[in-house]
Amino acid sequence: MTQPFYQYVQKYRQSGTRHPKPEAEFAELVYTDGDFPKSAMDFQTISEYLELTPRYSSSVAVFDEIWHHYENHE
Repeated sequence: MTQPFYQYVQKYRQSGTRHPKPEAEFAELVYTDGDFPKSAMDFQTISEYLELTPRYSSSVAVFDEIWHHYENHE
């Protein structure tokens, strides 16, 4: 993991797609969230933020899946 999670998750964005995949919806939420910890690279910081931010309540499983890919990316 050499890049922040925020930067990694942007590859899942599919703006303009009529029926985006859950990963794309999560990435769009992150992109439009001005308070997201953009430089964070650790699970604890990001997962705590997501748990405390209501807009992500239905995206926790998607986050877990993307995080798994993020960890194994490098």
